[in-house]
Amino acid sequence: MSTDIVKRRVLITDMRHADSVEEASVLGPLGIELSTDFSVTEDDLIRNGQGTFGFLVSHAPVTRRVMEALPDLAIVIKYGVGIDNIDVEAARELGKTVAHVPDYATEEVALHALALATGGMRIINAVSNAVRDGNWIEDPSPYRVPRGSELDLGLIGFGRIARRFAMYMKPVVRRIFVCDPFLEGPALQGYDVARVVGPADLFARCGVVSIHAPLTPQTRNMVNQETLSHANDCILVNTARAGLIDRHAILPALESGRLRHFATDVFWDEPADFSDPLTAAIIDHPGVVVTPHIAWYSQASEQQLRRDAAMEMARAIRGERLLNSVTGAIKRGAL
Repeated sequence: MSTDIVKRRVLITDMRHADSVEEASVLGPLGIELSTDFSVTEDDLIRNGQGTFGFLVSHAPVTRRVMEALPDLAIVIKYGVGIDNIDVEAARELGKTVAHVPDYATEEVALHALALATGGMRIINAVSNAVRDGNWIEDPSPYRVPRGSELDLGLIGFGRIARRFAMYMKPVVRRIFVCDPFLEGPALQGYDVARVVGPADLFARCGVVSIHAPLTPQTRNMVNQETLSHANDCILVNTARAGLIDRHAILPALESGRLRHFATDVFWDEPADFSDPLTAAIIDHPGVVVTPHIAWYSQASEQQLRRDAAMEMARAIRGERLLNSVTGAIKRGAL
């Protein structure tokens, strides 16, 4: 198949939005055919990706098997920041490029984390549900409600979103501690935060811990039973990836009082498998709030995400330098 033909086709693998207008506005003028054949399995991707130059991916598993079966595939672009559904090492070995959109929803995710954290501090979910059930609470003293200025905040990861969240929370809490092994000390200057060694130290010190780390083999289940054993009446917030937390550790930590509240926008299976007993028990627990992976969303952020991903694809098609490649430049000869 000629390169010119291959470059005319891009597959939006598992399109989660209503249309492809934003992508078409960028790629259409380049003569690109956009396919939206919905693909959620490896077999779907292999079948629908034949003769395709590029993937625009949400959650579909772009594995070694998929990439080996698609010799014409040159570039995979993730709608979003996390690339844990893409085998990046296999892509490097096979000469394929992976890119992402790292900064499209910083404000939205940080604001969502703020809502989850302060909602837990102010027991919004518990008292709202009580009113909905016909119980107007006149004496809130049975509830444990901390004063924000007496709490320390811990951040696991200190990238763009965590920094914006820290800015939002700074007037609320007493002190802010950070655990991020990838940041050198000077990178924290100017943020009025203190560094600690690891997650266990954060849980030992902080009344609120918020997770903002990428999911990698090294970070999977980094918040686990041992880590949570250091917590004491802590509010845990996760707007990053569910796999950063060992799901079997959540209920014991809630029942023991090590966690007072767990609020998450990400789940271990998405959509959640409501028939799974552990999933149901976590969601039904009165100390838990789950939102369905919408922290990234506003009308503006969705438009920006789709347009930025399409612009990166357009740069690849034109042979230009990519802005957000995680594997380096496209291999010479792929274009």
